Amino acid sequence: MKKGIFYAVGVGSGDPMDMTLKARDILEKADVIIIPVKKKGKCSIAYQIAVQAANMEQAEKIEMVFPMKPKTDYRVNLRNEAMQSIYQALDAGKTVAMVTLGDVSVYSTATYVRQILKMNGYETKVVAGIPSFCSGAAKAQQSLCENGESLMVMPGVISKESVDSTLERFDNILIMKAGKAMKWLIPLLESRGLLNNTIMFQNVGMQNEYIGTPKNGEQSYFTTLLIKKGGLL
Repeated sequence: MKKGIFYAVGVGSGDPMDMTLKARDILEKADVIIIPVKKKGKCSIAYQIAVQAANMEQAEKIEMVFPMKPKTDYRVNLRNEAMQSIYQALDAGKTVAMVTLGDVSVYSTATYVRQILKMNGYETKVVAGIPSFCSGAAKAQQSLCENGESLMVMPGVISKESVDSTLERFDNILIMKAGKAMKWLIPLLESRGLLNNTIMFQNVGMQNEYIGTPKNGEQSYFTTLLIKKGGLL
């Protein structure tokens, strides 16, 4: 029997209207939907977005736990029983689709799953989604880069030193998942005279969305900073 295909599907940042037609098509045809969760039984934001834009009633739903801890070795954890249900579905010739927030190519847990499956000889495909920083920049009417400007995308698990050196080398900087770093990022930007050149994208596409001046103190996990050394538009 021919093995099934695994699709890693980006569903966008929060607004189901931003999910692509291709993503909807794949999800509505899939035999199995993989739903990433922090804990068993917990709500999946990616799935909640997708279910508003695609009819997935026909598919079997399987939860896969990702604890969202920065030092977790997902590749090691996924080599155990967590992957067995996906192997079984693919070996049975079923189409399997995993939903993931934003775009699969940007800090996505679906990437680890896809890489392991590909290494084990399974066919995999990626469906692009709109990342939160693109959606946020559109709503704020800010360009991420133009006219030869450079752009650096950084994770929130960073140090003051790495941000400092990045500010020296790049014109525009995106810091994703920056919520816990805000308590020292704000003073750092103030000291460099860049606070007025910075805009915050928080919970983009969700009910509690905020796009505007950076807030002090620890913030939501879904917090992104756009720093434009040449100034905001």
